[in-house]
Amino acid sequence: MKAVENAYDHHPDSLEYYANDALPLARQLNDINAETRIQRLRGAKTYLNGDFDKSVEIYLAMIKKGEKYPPYTELGSIYYELSGVYGKNNYPEVARGYIFKGIAVGQVLNDDKLLADGYNRIGVYYERMGNKDSAFYCYQQALISNQKAGELLGESYSLENIAGIYSQQHQPDKALDYQKKALAYRRKSGDNYSVAVATINIAETFDSLKQYDSAIYYARATIQLARSIGFKDVIRYSYGFLSGIYENKKDYKTALTYHQMYTKLDDSIFDDTKSKQIAELNTKYETAQKEEKIRALDQQTTIQQLQLKQRNFLLVIALGILIMGAIITYLVYNRRKLKEQTRLQSAINKQQEIAARDVIQAEERERRRIAADLHDGVGQMLSAALMNINSLFDKLKVNKEKEPLADKTLALLTDSYDELRLISHQMIPNALIKAGLSSAIKELITHIDQSKLAISLEIIGLNKRMDEEIETVLYRVIQEAINNVIKHAKASKLHIQLVKDTDGITITIEDNGVGFDLKKIKKDGIGLKNMLSRIDFHHGTIDVDSKPGRGTLIAIYIPA
Repeated sequence: MKAVENAYDHHPDSLEYYANDALPLARQLNDINAETRIQRLRGAKTYLNGDFDKSVEIYLAMIKKGEKYPPYTELGSIYYELSGVYGKNNYPEVARGYIFKGIAVGQVLNDDKLLADGYNRIGVYYERMGNKDSAFYCYQQALISNQKAGELLGESYSLENIAGIYSQQHQPDKALDYQKKALAYRRKSGDNYSVAVATINIAETFDSLKQYDSAIYYARATIQLARSIGFKDVIRYSYGFLSGIYENKKDYKTALTYHQMYTKLDDSIFDDTKSKQIAELNTKYETAQKEEKIRALDQQTTIQQLQLKQRNFLLVIALGILIMGAIITYLVYNRRKLKEQTRLQSAINKQQEIAARDVIQAEERERRRIAADLHDGVGQMLSAALMNINSLFDKLKVNKEKEPLADKTLALLTDSYDELRLISHQMIPNALIKAGLSSAIKELITHIDQSKLAISLEIIGLNKRMDEEIETVLYRVIQEAINNVIKHAKASKLHIQLVKDTDGITITIEDNGVGFDLKKIKKDGIGLKNMLSRIDFHHGTIDVDSKPGRGTLIAIYIPA
């Protein structure tokens, strides 16, 4: 196995030689992990040489065999490699499916390295779909997982992907910092293919900064390294890149030279493919000639002619059966692949839903526990202290009007007891437990000073109790919205409407306050994120409409 890896890293042309020796040994030992790794390296080498169809054939054959075993690390890696080939050939949704398969394997195995690779790849998918925020988040998660796993090469990919986001946001200086770190890690890892890619990426960033001499330096370094490992795709791209650089510098002679080199290499790669096709056509032509000679000989007798026709007829039938069998096999495999993709995605969604439910339920249990402790523990002690001090004052015949300290002490205890009851009530109101959402909201409003904030409440169709968990979620969201209005909105009016019908429940919360910048709040507002996560967990939606100086409207909907 080590010989195969060394061949891939340092002597790629020898890879097939070592793989042919290692594969039978891995199969003899029934080492599915080693067998999959060898096939993954073969597929990667074939892909880098430009034979995409052959690499897909290698990957699919190994995946078909590997899926019969329990999940293992190399199965996840080969899923990722296959996703890369499909992504390169403009099949993003197919690529996405294989990435999620790899992530599912990483989650089952709790493999940080495998998860990091998956986060990087799904980030690339989101980036191509135009969802840069999700891509940036995935790249950061990949970086964290790679750091946990101690994977320098993996960290370099995460750093370079983050740099790509900064480049798209027109922040080339930040991008360059991340790219240089990525290049340093890749050089330490010894992966010359990834070093070549990192080097040309740095060249592109210097080009965007109009630092053409630095761009030329890194592009030439890329070509030198790519030549040593036979990375034709990068060599060709670097020639085209340098042609554009020299054109920007108005050195048209050098630009033309590099363009000619680019065109020549492009034609060379094309000619390699064309030569294969010509060889295949020549083989078919020679075979046809031989068959023609056989027919000429067979025409000597009628019996021989009949035998030839019968044989050709049987060949056609056999070929038809083979083609039909191939089509049926493909359809069955494709159906199985789609089912597996759906099953894995369903498993991922289920795990996310279970985790979210556990967080919300744990939070509500903690609120109930704290509220009960405050009410039954500290509340009873304050109540007893209040009774005792009243009895003490009566026994000592203390005149509260003449003893300000006694009066203040009694008032302080009374206020503390009332404040404690209010806090306990806010954490888990009795009205919500006993009478439901409608009563709880009405009681919540009674504790607000109407002279400072006039609140109007309209409730339609909420005649029966709903699921306790949904009532709690809606109460928390409304409570959070009211608190935000009191703390930040500077509003004088607040209108709340709850409408329950057969389709679900709709809640609107509107104030006449100062409003806010929705983009900034979505990025930094913890309260709004909590509201969004709670509603999303119950498959609902929450829309916020606000601008500075215009007030705020929040619309919430949870289906029945």
